[in-house]
Amino acid sequence: MESRSRSKRRPVFSDYGFTDKVLSWTLDDILNPNRFKDHVEKIPKSFQSRNQYFRSYDFPLLEETRAQLHSGMNIISRTPFAKLVSLKKSKPYEKKLYELKIDYWRNSTNRRKEAYKTLPGDVLVLADAKPVTASDLQGVGRMWTFVSVTKISGSGSTISLKIQASKDIEVEDEKTKSLFIIFLTNITPNKRIWSSLHMSQNSKIIDKVLCRKTIVEENCELCSQHNGGVCAQKFGSNLSSTLNDSQVKAVFACLRRINCNHKASIELIWGPPGTGKTKTVSMLLFRLLRMKCRTLVCAPTNIAITEVASRVVKLVKESSEADTGRATLFRPLGDMLLFGNKKRLNVGAEIEEIYLDYRIERLVECLGLVTGWRRCFTSMTEFLEGCVSQYQTFLENENKKKGKKCKKKTEGSKKCKSFLRFVRDRFSDIASSVKNCIRTFCTHIPISEKIFQNILGLTSLLDSFETLLFQGNLVSEELKELFSHSLVVEVEDLSGSIVDAKSLLHTRSKCHFALKTLWVSLNELGLPKAVNKKSLKDFCFKKASLIFCTASSSHLLHYMVKEPLSFLVIDEAAQLKESESIMPMQLPGIKHAVLIGDEQQLPATVESNVSDEAGFGISLFERLSSLGHPKHLLNTQYRMHPSISSFANSYFYQNQILNGPNVKRKVYKKQYLPGKMFGSYSFINVVGGREEFDDIGHSRRNMVEVSVVLEILQKLYKAWARSKLKLSIGIVSPYNAQVFAIQEKLGRNYENRDGFCVKVKSIDGFQGGEEDIIIISTVRSNSGGSIGFMSKPQRTNVAVTRARHCLWILGNETTLTRSESVWESLVLDAKHRKCFFHADEDKDLAKAILEFKSESDELLNVGSILTRNQRWKV
Repeated sequence: MESRSRSKRRPVFSDYGFTDKVLSWTLDDILNPNRFKDHVEKIPKSFQSRNQYFRSYDFPLLEETRAQLHSGMNIISRTPFAKLVSLKKSKPYEKKLYELKIDYWRNSTNRRKEAYKTLPGDVLVLADAKPVTASDLQGVGRMWTFVSVTKISGSGSTISLKIQASKDIEVEDEKTKSLFIIFLTNITPNKRIWSSLHMSQNSKIIDKVLCRKTIVEENCELCSQHNGGVCAQKFGSNLSSTLNDSQVKAVFACLRRINCNHKASIELIWGPPGTGKTKTVSMLLFRLLRMKCRTLVCAPTNIAITEVASRVVKLVKESSEADTGRATLFRPLGDMLLFGNKKRLNVGAEIEEIYLDYRIERLVECLGLVTGWRRCFTSMTEFLEGCVSQYQTFLENENKKKGKKCKKKTEGSKKCKSFLRFVRDRFSDIASSVKNCIRTFCTHIPISEKIFQNILGLTSLLDSFETLLFQGNLVSEELKELFSHSLVVEVEDLSGSIVDAKSLLHTRSKCHFALKTLWVSLNELGLPKAVNKKSLKDFCFKKASLIFCTASSSHLLHYMVKEPLSFLVIDEAAQLKESESIMPMQLPGIKHAVLIGDEQQLPATVESNVSDEAGFGISLFERLSSLGHPKHLLNTQYRMHPSISSFANSYFYQNQILNGPNVKRKVYKKQYLPGKMFGSYSFINVVGGREEFDDIGHSRRNMVEVSVVLEILQKLYKAWARSKLKLSIGIVSPYNAQVFAIQEKLGRNYENRDGFCVKVKSIDGFQGGEEDIIIISTVRSNSGGSIGFMSKPQRTNVAVTRARHCLWILGNETTLTRSESVWESLVLDAKHRKCFFHADEDKDLAKAILEFKSESDELLNVGSILTRNQRWKV
């Protein structure tokens, strides 16, 4: 018995020595780019064993962690830091564990980051002085050590941290006051990956990704024919009315897997830009929800997962409103659950009802002893059974409050509430509480159709009783006489002038019966007996069919979910490193996985060049795709005007993507500014610019292109002011320094303009976004054709596929055509399609360039290309 009880306990989190490894590194280890170079090997495309698979990622992950720490060291003068207030050992027997208090964080905000907040997994430097560079830590007589945060408490000026140190620290009060703590990076995501790589729990699905053999037909012969017929019969008409053919086929292929227990499977849905990927995945999840298939939904970022969750919530609400009786009553969202950090998830009103913490708060109210449903139901039952006696008690209590016996006072006295008013007030209060509890149940707990019908019946009866109770012809004394009889009294035996006496008594009796019936039904839901956060969290995870979280947060489910999941859906799967996709796949019970993404768009970011060259940033989606794994292509795009989609379709998708009927209509073509240069698609050649490093020296900018962008924006604003039609504009650049330069010049000029929206972001920050007009600033301007990381084709693909109606690309023709990259092809394509223009062909742009160069004290060459077009001169 003892062994059985132990087996039911949840596993305790273990990082399998990852933190100890990281803290064991010396400063030289972290600053040495070749520290793991000889250990990092090229990650193969197929694997012979699970052990080979998992171990292939060990050293690339360690090297990536080292590179992240190195990056933190490079900017240590600008990272958040604080002074120590106190330092003490955590417990005498715990080595290298300490508790410290700090005053407040300095450098906690800057133009690149949101306010810094300490988190578990933060790696910090504890030093006796604030270093300006990493080499300062190596000075003679300096005291410092690496520490990792394990727990945080307090806020403001009383922040308390529990830390694990890389070595023992001498705790002396005098020295403590002069110590500093400096932030480097957070290793929690990497720690979770490491833990997942070493737990090896779900062999069935993992064996599927090893790809020991050539990819063959994926369908299970025992299940495919039956399930295919069931899916088509059950969902065919509904899906076909909302999705196109390629989307329907992709959803069908995934739904066919649900009832197959013979064979694990992985489906790939390939969603190029604008092809309705999010719509397809949300419809797939909606169907899985309807089929009560326990499914985990993951995405790389908080923004991505909340977007998918909000889409599914919207579908559920729309479906509920379409059902008779549900439109004005309840939103059945108890099958869905979102968990993670509320601030990072940015939980808004549209999804808060499925957010774990919010749900727990509502259930605490609904299940509590004082405010809970049992208390409300009991109050209503007692009211219906004995409202007359309750009124007498009310009168007695009122008299006691006044210090009088009031023997002569009657209910008709001016200062005493009548029976009619008492009944109406009392019923309204209790009925409101009952309905609130019922609404919480229907929203936050999955309920059967039988219980739902009981709920509808009760609420309808309560509404009817309230309507009868608030009739204008009721007389207080007669009503009191009527309600003084039992619930089963015969109406014929009563005397009086109340016209609806029969209806009142029958409805009261029916309400009483409905309450008793629903009480029994709700007790069958298995509601937690203990009303605390832990029991309610367990209950929520047990009842949910659709769980949303980031891929990194999915690691926590090993310690939170008792009931196994069976289906896994990963959105934006091509943006996840394969080692990150392993985390949700390791969850017990997962048999089938669906990966939705596009390997032609931006992959995961990898800090280390060594790990990147080894293939550490390659996604599972991309690896399987490269091995020939079948993909369900979503082949119709609904975002871009055909002239915008043309280049990406040709270069990245071999002209497999069709233009939707909406983008082919004449009205979809917009001309926001006069002239061919500002048509649907154009490359605008900007010469005379100069690429330069920003003040920090880590990113590039081109101030001439900045001036061109600002001038175009000004022209657009003037045109918009005349038309007042809604317009959204995205300014996109590969370089953060260019983004900040544009933002700085813009200031608040276009803020709070209703109908005129301007967003300035990096290409990486714009993935997944779209606007009416996109202006791309490529920045690079040199004679050698050097464009650095801009040469990555996926980054270009993202940049040129964000626009709906107009895409204007600013760049230096000479630099880009000499780059021997995708940009060379783009410029040549623009020339071939007669979409290539020189900036100085527009007098306003030429003037803006010259004014900037004059302000920059640069000598103007009268014969230069900038002044070759004389038409605009005064």
